[in-house]
Amino acid sequence: MRPSHGFAAFAIALVILGAPRAWGQSLANGGFEDPVTTDGPPFVGSWEAFTSGGGALAGNSTSTPRSGAKALSLSIDSVDSAFAGVFQDVANLTPGTPVTFSGFHTTPSAPLDLGVEIRIEWRNSTTNVEVGRTPNLTTPPTGQYSPFSLSSTVPAGANSARVVYAVQTFGPEPSNTGTVFVDDVSFVPEPSAGLLVLGGLGLASLRRRRTL
Repeated sequence: MRPSHGFAAFAIALVILGAPRAWGQSLANGGFEDPVTTDGPPFVGSWEAFTSGGGALAGNSTSTPRSGAKALSLSIDSVDSAFAGVFQDVANLTPGTPVTFSGFHTTPSAPLDLGVEIRIEWRNSTTNVEVGRTPNLTTPPTGQYSPFSLSSTVPAGANSARVVYAVQTFGPEPSNTGTVFVDDVSFVPEPSAGLLVLGGLGLASLRRRRTL
């Protein structure tokens, strides 16, 4: 017996709606349990730390993890125009795909006398050129872990994303001092609207058959 159109549509819907893992977490070491590195490319599959030098630090810490045994620690100690951060590349993206870069951050510094910069830099891995970037998300952390989230869409010409979390003292901060902990970070490409519509049609077809 040949399967009905409704059954076929439902089967397609099950495949689509059951596949979010394929679109899910695209970052390695989202909990910063493994060491961040400073060894240069490739930047896919690990966090690369960067700093401006003396007084600015980026590394793993066991001091204040949100989960697991470690978190990322970024700090600047009384240095003007300094920065510290980490980044990781996410490959094999398709233009037009919605994505969300999110995680949790906190600070023991009161006040926190530095700025936060969270962004996505869009890149073409073939030409190794940046084709654009999101505006910086500058929501500061609080004394307890709080979520941050930055959503965007992969632009034309880009097939990879460089996700960045950094702290800096380029502003008018009087002491230019502070520490930020970051943990449980994710970068999630979402299924396209077309696939969701197809899945919805399959479920709708099944519902119609059940009411006949």
